[in-house]
Order: sequence, then C-alpha cells, then structure tokens
Amino acid sequence: MKIQTYSLSEETVSELSLLTAKKLKEDNIESHDAELLHSAVEQVLKKWLETLGEGSECSFYAGKKLGRQYITLSAAGQRVNPFGKGGDCVLSGGNSVQTLLANLGLAPSYHYVNGENQITIMPRRRKLNPLIYLSIALVFGVIVGLSCHALPDEIRYVFSEVIIGPIFDTFIGVLIAVALPMMFLSLVWGIYSIGDTATLGHVGKNVIGRYLGRIFFTLIVCSLVAVPFFNVNLFGGLEGSGEFVSIWNLLLGIIPQNLLTPFTEGNTLQIIFIAVVFGLAMLVLNKKVPVVVQLVGQVNNLIQLIMEWITAILPVIVFISVLNLMLRDIITDAPQFIILFVILILSILANFVLMFSETSIFQKISPKVLLKKIAPTLLIAISTASSAATFSTNMDCCEKKLGIVKKLVNFGVPLGTAFSRPGHAVTFFCMCLYMADYYGITISLSWIVTAIITCGLFAIALPPVPGGGIACYSILFLQLGIPVEALAIAVVLEIILDFIATALNMVAVPLDLTRVAGKLEMVETNVLRSDKQE
Repeated sequence: MKIQTYSLSEETVSELSLLTAKKLKEDNIESHDAELLHSAVEQVLKKWLETLGEGSECSFYAGKKLGRQYITLSAAGQRVNPFGKGGDCVLSGGNSVQTLLANLGLAPSYHYVNGENQITIMPRRRKLNPLIYLSIALVFGVIVGLSCHALPDEIRYVFSEVIIGPIFDTFIGVLIAVALPMMFLSLVWGIYSIGDTATLGHVGKNVIGRYLGRIFFTLIVCSLVAVPFFNVNLFGGLEGSGEFVSIWNLLLGIIPQNLLTPFTEGNTLQIIFIAVVFGLAMLVLNKKVPVVVQLVGQVNNLIQLIMEWITAILPVIVFISVLNLMLRDIITDAPQFIILFVILILSILANFVLMFSETSIFQKISPKVLLKKIAPTLLIAISTASSAATFSTNMDCCEKKLGIVKKLVNFGVPLGTAFSRPGHAVTFFCMCLYMADYYGITISLSWIVTAIITCGLFAIALPPVPGGGIACYSILFLQLGIPVEALAIAVVLEIILDFIATALNMVAVPLDLTRVAGKLEMVETNVLRSDKQE
C-alpha cells in the first residue's frame, strides 16, 4: 500500500480513523483489541489537530515489516507526544502505560523523527489456540516413535543419532545463542517501560514491589511444598558453615567485576544484574539518552522477532523432541513425570489459596464473591496461555467488579500483565528441581537458594514472546548444572505448564492489586464486597 497524504482537519480525522478501523478488521485482529487501537488512534489524531492546527500535513501507511503487519500515521510539525504526562494524555495512565501496552500490541508506539510525529501500531493477529498445533505435533511424534521401534536396531540407531539427534542439538544451540541477549534486552526494556522516576512514586513502588515480592514469596512456598518429595541433602556433604559460605559467595558473585566477563562466560545472574542497572539508569535519565533508548528498543524488537521465528516452528521442534525421547527410550520413564505435575499442582494450589485467602480476609470480602469476580480471568488465562488475552477482562474486573480506583487500574493492570509472573516462577522451580533429581544432581541448601534466586529473576526477565519459557529453560539448566539433554523433556512438558503458569500469573494481578488498593485506600469497599455483577 502506498503512503497516503492528507491535510489535518475534522474530516481527515474521521477518514483516517475509519481507515485504521477497516485495516485492523482486514488484518484479523481480535475485536476488542481492534476497538482499543482504533479509539487510541482517533484520540491521537484529535490531539494533533488541536495542537498542530488545520492544514498540517499528515500521512497514513499500512504494510508489513519482517512478516509483521503494521500501521503508521505521521504528522509534520512540532513535537506533540499524545501519550505524555498530564491531563492532555490521550491514554489513561500516561506514557508509561502506553509503552507497556505497545509491548503487548494493544496500543500505538510514539516517536518523533526528522520533524515528524509518528505513531505505529503492530497488533497481534488472532490465532488458533497454539495447544491445537502442539497437541497434533505431540501425538504425531508418539505415533512415528512407536512405528520406529519396529525398525531394525541399526536403522533405528542411524535415524536417532545421525538425523534426529543432531537436528535437535542444532535447535538447542540456536536457542541458547538467542536466549541470553533476549533475556538481557527484555529485562532492560521492561524496566525502562515502567515510564519514568515519577511513576516510581508512592503508588508505583507499592504496585511494583507487590508484583515482584509475590514472585519470590511464591518460590519460598513452592520450595516448602516441593522439596520434601525429593532426596535432598541440605548440606551437600559439607559442614553447615560451608553451605552458608557458598550461599554468601553466590550473593556476592552476582555483582560482576567488569561488564564483559558475564557475557563471555555466560554468567546469567551477573547478566541479569547488569540488565537491572542499565534499565534503572535508562529510567532515571529517560529523555537525556534518546539514542540509547531507541537502540535498545530496536535491538530488543529485533531479537524478539528472531525468537518468534524460532518458536514459529515450535510444533516441529515438539515433534522432533518427542520422537527423540522415544527413540532413546526416555519416554518409557513418562510415568515418573507424574510426580512433577503433582508437586506443580500442589504448589500452584498452595499459592493460590494463600493469595486468595489474604485478599478475602484483609479486604473482608466473601470468598465465594471474590472467586466469582476473578473466575473469568482464570478461565481465559488457562484456556489461552496468553497474558494479553486476559488484559481487557482484568481491566473490567479490577475497576467494575473489585471497585479499584481507575487511576490505579490504568497503571497496575498493564504493569501486572508485563511483570506478574508467579506462575512461571513455580514452573521454573519445579521443573529444575525435578530434572536435578532425575539426573542425579546433589540438591543441597545452596542449590535450592540458587534455584530460588535464579528462577525468580528469570520469571521477571521472561520475554513476552511465544517460546520464551523454553528459552529460559535453556539458560536455567546451564546455571543449575542440569544436563542440556533435559531440554528435550522440558520442551514437551512446557506445552502444558505454560497454561498453568499463565493462569496463576493473571489471577495474581487482580488479587494483588486489590491488596495494594486497600492499603492505599483506593478501593470502593461497597463495590468490592457487593455480589451484584454489572
């Protein structure tokens, strides 16, 4: 499609608004997402008309960039950021909320380039539930694997060790190569996306602290539930003081001596530490380093796009993984995996009951009423494994059903969608604990502490792309001394685990935000405790 040029006017605003809505409809976008994007674009155009005046030149373009559909609208003139601070912002919550939603494909991103104001939309297209493709790949892998057992041992060996094995190893190598820079950039950009230091005021610190604290509290509960199921040597054959020295050295070792060594040696904890420092520095400096911000944002988008390409063939990889496991007879140990799901479900339920009970007791709301209000979020999350899919439901739940003040909802829900990851923290920890036991690795006190710290940080740094969890496992296993062969099992199990993890992630958002709202006196208690549904 060619660039279409217009002169700003009331008629132009209506025309471009309708053109955007039409294009979004053609691109098979979810109806609610399309409505949200269309509304934001209309408000942006009105803001530009008001500030730049009638007759200012503007343009519209829709096309594809590296396989992703996008729409760009631009207007020449002075800088007019429609998502800036104050009452003139066209999106509730300000620039920080716009950045968070843009990362989810639910809002336009704004740039000022060569004297032009530009907004770009890169919405996520409606897709079939990925579980369908992955289930087909899993079943097909089992069928082919069973068929291969009828082959002579020589042919089966060649098929396994010469063809399937090397293909899987190549995929894992590419995954690890992309995972480290992706994790680093995702965390840096995620911290910067919070907005600015003003966002980290009293309200911001309470919300962010709640989400991050929830992740590590969840891991402590998870360790208490899961560890008794395994053969654990709390002191690893060493004296108690030796274990505590090991933990102390681990904590001190998180701080690198220089910026290059962590990347050359693959020290993930130090890389995460550097990412946090860089992200906070960008957050503090904000507009003073526009070139750095633009570079980090663009490289982050590039790495995530590469990861999306890799995970686009995830059903093929699942097929190869299942086939590889069956050819090597590892699949015969499948009944043993039941223990993994048992401790996972117990850990999820324990954490859900604790956070649900806390909100119910401290906010004095009936458990039955509270469960009824968060049920839609739970059902959508567990059926789609998509945090973006629950966004509108959580917004509606927090404001209309739980009575949380709109200002807090507009900030807390997008932030929670991006950073609430207790579910993935649980799955990371349980998977690592199980694999360590499965491969005979000594599970000591220092190992458990390392696992809690690492899994918590990786849950925070989890990239918001399909397959991000698998990428994290590739680095987690290396950090915790688990053989890379375990990834063949993790790739298959992650299909189911992702749905369970997302459910806990997204249910935690309204429950934690309600607690924050209660502490800050930003909740209408009559709405919160009412059993009436709007």
